[in-house]
Amino acid sequence: MIAFMSGLITGGGLIIAVGAQNSFLLEQALKRHYAFPLALMFILSDVVAITLGAFGLGLILQTNEWLFTLSKWGGVAFLMWFAFGKLRASFQEEHLILEQSSKRLAVWPLFLTGLAVTWLNPHFYLDTMILMGSLANQWQSEKWQFVFGCSVAGIVWFLLLALVGHLCAQWLGKASFWRWFNRVNALLIFSIAMKIALQPLS
Repeated sequence: MIAFMSGLITGGGLIIAVGAQNSFLLEQALKRHYAFPLALMFILSDVVAITLGAFGLGLILQTNEWLFTLSKWGGVAFLMWFAFGKLRASFQEEHLILEQSSKRLAVWPLFLTGLAVTWLNPHFYLDTMILMGSLANQWQSEKWQFVFGCSVAGIVWFLLLALVGHLCAQWLGKASFWRWFNRVNALLIFSIAMKIALQPLS
């Protein structure tokens, strides 16, 4: 039970910190566009990554410097591109912002983007596969309880985020909201990218 609670608390704190996933899910929830299927995809991604980390894949990634470097800088480039797109969108004219806020991606591009903000984000690897995998290994025979606690944290967080965005959508249709939503998103993702870029490889 202690291992489960540790996984629940630690997992909750780290999942909340993966900003690209959260911002993308919240945006789709506010548009009421496949938010709950996206939440499920993010939950499954976290469960897979934490489980792989618990069985040593995170250690393999961490000890192969070239692979870790490739993942790090490729992810930083992707996050910077993602942040720049949000920032550029925030300076558009009001009618273009409203048009963009109501625009919905087709199903396949939507879910491919969701996979990209997850699996191309080095923050995701660092937190789930490396850090959470390392913590899971400390529980030895209770490893699965820790992993289960992390999974429950992801389920609660992502479903709650999708639900809140869905419920708030009717009050947040103004251009001014989307302008600042994009700016805050850009700042958040840019700060994550800079944090990863400045973090040493060891």
